[in-house]
Amino acid sequence: MSYPQPSQVTEERPGARESSRWAPLAPAASPRPGLSADALRYHFLAERLNEVVFHLDRQGHFTFLSPAWTSLTGVSVESELGQSLMQRVHPEEQSDVRRLLESIAARVQASFRLEVRLLTSRGTQWVELAAFSSPTGQGELLGTLTDITERRQLQARLQQADRLATLGMLVPGFAHEMNNPLAFMAANLDYLLTSMAQAGAAGAPASEVAAWREAVEEIIEGSERLRRTLGHLRGFRPEPGQGPVDVNLLLDTVGQLVSSVLRSRGRLVRDHGARSLVPGGGGSLRQALLNLVLHAVLSLPDDGEDPEAHEVRLVTRDDGQGHVVIEIHDTGPGLAPELLPHVFEPLFPSKGGNSSGPALCVSRDIVRELGGDIEVTSSRGRGTTFRVTLPGVS
Repeated sequence: MSYPQPSQVTEERPGARESSRWAPLAPAASPRPGLSADALRYHFLAERLNEVVFHLDRQGHFTFLSPAWTSLTGVSVESELGQSLMQRVHPEEQSDVRRLLESIAARVQASFRLEVRLLTSRGTQWVELAAFSSPTGQGELLGTLTDITERRQLQARLQQADRLATLGMLVPGFAHEMNNPLAFMAANLDYLLTSMAQAGAAGAPASEVAAWREAVEEIIEGSERLRRTLGHLRGFRPEPGQGPVDVNLLLDTVGQLVSSVLRSRGRLVRDHGARSLVPGGGGSLRQALLNLVLHAVLSLPDDGEDPEAHEVRLVTRDDGQGHVVIEIHDTGPGLAPELLPHVFEPLFPSKGGNSSGPALCVSRDIVRELGGDIEVTSSRGRGTTFRVTLPGVS
């Protein structure tokens, strides 16, 4: 580069520097020669997003990856181009991803979004996979990968906090249910010990033996009640199982869990259809249904009036399209129309000013994780209905 010599310096005209400051910049040389202006804009944006932008060919192999891929996975873009997306998807989610990709390729659907686990150099990462049919019509797929690991961890912590909060609300009822059988078990044991001591020196008459037998049977009955109550408590543990779950049995368990809270407010009505099986671990679904039923119970007035005047009704049915529908209906005061869009927000206020939102928000997340949907309808003075729809298992 040559610099002007002193003799070459010329005097600037007044205003020349100001006008040159606003002169249009000369177009820079294209970093991707041969691309159109629209394609350059696309690549410019894709390379600066935090989400991974990818292209797949007809065989599901990467033909383009944005630089965010390396930040997400710890694997270079160059080494991944030409490789299959499926080899990065966790084995438990591969069948779902493959089915959805094939449906896009066959033009059955134009796009999908799915939360999956991605295998990276740093371990497993949760991502939201979004895929779209390419506008070129040549069978290609365009998509994005968004890191949702922190969001999933937050959801897990929220579910655990909700589980503990729900347990705290039910503990007084559990204590009452456990104290009663313990009391008559202890009384009968004391009676047995006293009677056996008195009859030790002489032969026991038949009437005494019958009374002892009755006492032992009551002890057995009480211990069975305690066993069932403790079994309900163990149900709060998260269960990773993916086997089919009978929602009718789950609702029966939930009904027993809320019985002590419901006793002074209303009655429980079960309107179960045929045996209804849905996929997924029973522990998480039990938590979701318990939150909804407990919300219905607490919406009933606790004013000491006739409990038979109010009810919580649990309904299960088949919608005829391969789905199981669960409805939780209460005869409480209902919700104002302007509140319905906010029911599943974390800070949604419940009756009495307490926040019931986290429990309902957790229920919604669990239902969605199981591939289902949840909605709420309400009418002032007539009550509220939560409707859960889940894929059925034949």
